[in-house]
Order: sequence, then structure tokens, then C-alpha cells
Amino acid sequence: MKNAKNWVKRGLMGASLAIMATASISAQQQINSIEVLVNDEPLSTFDINQRLRLVIAVSGGVQSEQEFLKVREQVIRSMVDERLQLQEAATVELVIDQAQLDEFFVRRAQGLGQSPEQLEQALQSIGSSKKTMQDQMEAEISWSQLVQGRLGAFVSVSDEEVEAFIQRIYDNRGKFEYRLAEIVLLVDSPEQEAAVRANAEQLVERIKGGASFPEIAQQLSASSSAAVGGDIGWIVADDLDGAYKTAVDKVDVGEVSEPIRTPGGYVVLAVRDRRRILTADPLDAQISLRQLLLSNEKAADAEVAAKFELAVQDLHSKETSCGQVEQYAEVSGADQPTEIGVLRLRDLKGPLRTAVESTEVGKASELMRMEDGLRVLFVCDRQEPQVQEPDFDAIYDQIEQQRLSMMARRYLRDLRRDAIVDYR
Repeated sequence: MKNAKNWVKRGLMGASLAIMATASISAQQQINSIEVLVNDEPLSTFDINQRLRLVIAVSGGVQSEQEFLKVREQVIRSMVDERLQLQEAATVELVIDQAQLDEFFVRRAQGLGQSPEQLEQALQSIGSSKKTMQDQMEAEISWSQLVQGRLGAFVSVSDEEVEAFIQRIYDNRGKFEYRLAEIVLLVDSPEQEAAVRANAEQLVERIKGGASFPEIAQQLSASSSAAVGGDIGWIVADDLDGAYKTAVDKVDVGEVSEPIRTPGGYVVLAVRDRRRILTADPLDAQISLRQLLLSNEKAADAEVAAKFELAVQDLHSKETSCGQVEQYAEVSGADQPTEIGVLRLRDLKGPLRTAVESTEVGKASELMRMEDGLRVLFVCDRQEPQVQEPDFDAIYDQIEQQRLSMMARRYLRDLRRDAIVDYR
């Protein structure tokens, strides 16, 4: 629910600018005029603007008409690629039925903590639609099935390759590996260089400002990894090439790189996680947590805040248990719910991680004053991390998918090369 509400909040501001900018650049265009012909199939102003409002919402809005125009140009490129993918799927009569699209829409809504009806309403509130999102889903699903069906049989991975890969994992024991995600923006001609770089830089700024990396990757990335939010899995530091390794060395976990120039365009990397190979990392400990939280809204009442502090300030030095949290919540006037769930220690940042690290199982932390209010944490359980040995089948699938992804990029590149695209 919170994610979609943020969409709406950012989207209403971004979409309002989008509407004004659209009006300024389209004053002489009909609302449903044809802007692009892709092998004689039209992309209309209406379709482009519907997608544009969705992209602006998930990417955190735009600040100027110039920025808006650059985002619009990237959206059009993405939609041209999708049209090429759907056209190619049609040559083998590959059709995604509406029931399957509805099922994917439901999953997308669930991923945002919403019902399908709530997500549809949120999309309408930013000037987009369910159909716009499903059109994109249709292209993603069609392309994935087409690539798997046409190219899957040509991907060959031998047992020797898998065993060599596993041996390299053992050889790299103790070294760092990174879980990375990517946003790929293509440069198809020298004329696009400056615009694509500027767009990549703006995406970095939006993500640093709180926009969702996976959502932007799904909307704008030209890589096949876009379907999974840009995720490209775990990669050993020694396997990263030049610019990639330099970028990752400079980026903390949870942060994004500056745009990296590649032979095909620009890449923005997100470092989602880091761990040592075949080594138990204390930060991977699974912690079951509950809390007593008095939100800032309630704490604004001095009497309420004083009652809460009096009830919880000495809990860290007393015999307590997680089974008593509801009782403490009632006495102190804490917010509900008190359940946090199971998290990895590495998922906690700053004072939260420090508090959990220093609190024994079954005990309460000291009272913390945080941005969202006053909080006491209860550590209900702690499972120490275990070393996960490499799995043959998982490694096989990983190599296979990497090769299939590379073949898919070449396939799409060939479709672009042979297409007749008329920009009006």
C-alpha cells in the first residue's frame, strides 16, 4: 500500500508537469495522432503519454520540461523495442491471453501491497491505466517465451563448465561477491550519445532521491533483466570487467553507481548486497523482531510521550520476553502492530543494527529516538548463518540464463537493425 501511495504522491506532481509539458510540445498535435511507425504499426501520442505518466510516477517525477523531454525520448525508444518484440512474436503466432495478463497484474499489485482494484485506481490517479501496464507486461512475457522457444535449444552448457565454475567458487573462498542490478540504456547512434548520458545521470539522481530502482529498470531498461527489476544475481569481484569493478568498489551496499559507458550504451549498477564466498557472515544472521513504537504523531503530545517513556525506559535492564510485548504495548500506549518479523541483520541500518547486535535473545533494547518516533526493539530469536555450498543445478541454470540473455540482446539488436522506424 505504501509503495503505491508513494507512486500517487510523486506521480501527481510529476504527471501534472508531464501534462503541461505534453501540452507545450503537442499544441499542434491531435491527442491520438501517430508519432512513430514501427514497420508500419503506429505508436500514438495517447499511448506514449499514458506510459510516460507511469514512468514519471515510478521514477520520482521530473523537475523541468527539458528533463521531461529526455524521459519521453527514452520511453519512446522502449516502446519501439516492445513493438518489435511483439511483431516478432506474432510471426510464430505467439499470443498471450488476457487471463495470463490479469494474473500478472494481480501479482504486480500484491508486490506493491495492494489489491488489483487499488493498483488500477492508483494508475488512473496518475493519468495512466491498467491497459498501459498490461501492454508492457505482454511485451515482456511474449519476448521471454519467444527467446526461450527459439534460442533455448541453442544454449549449451557442459558438465565440465559447471564443475569448473564450482571449482572457481571454492578457489575464491573468502573473497567478496556482489549481488548487482542494472539499468541498461542503449545508444544506437552518435547523435543519441549526449541525450542518453543525460538521461542516465537523471535516473541516478532520482534513485538517490528515493525512486525505486527495480521499477525504473522494469520501465526503461533495455536488458532482459528488466523483467526482474534489473537483477543480475551474484557476481565475484574478480569477474567484473574494468569500469564495472571500479564502479562497484566505489559504491556501498544499497547505493547506485554513476552511469558507466559500455560498447552498447550506458549502464547504471545497483549494489544490492555483498558477502564473502563460502564464508558465514554474521550479518546474514536471521533475527526475529518485535517492537514498541510511539509514532511522532502521538509523541507530539507531551503527556502521551511521557507515559510511553516511563513504561519502557528500563525494559532493557529487566527480565522480559516477546510474549509480553502486547502487554507492554497496552500499558505504554504504543502503536500497533508490534510484530516486525524475521530480518537479516544486514537489512538493518545504523542505530537499529547496533541495537539488535547488542541485545540478547528474549531481551529488549534501550529506548531509541528515531526519525519516525520512539522505539524499543525485542529480539525474539536469532538464527546464526550457515555456509551454503554451491549447487550443481543452480550453477547450470545460472550459466544457461546468462548465455540466453546475451543471445536475446543480439536478437533484439538485429530486429532494430532490420526495422523501418519512422519518427513523425
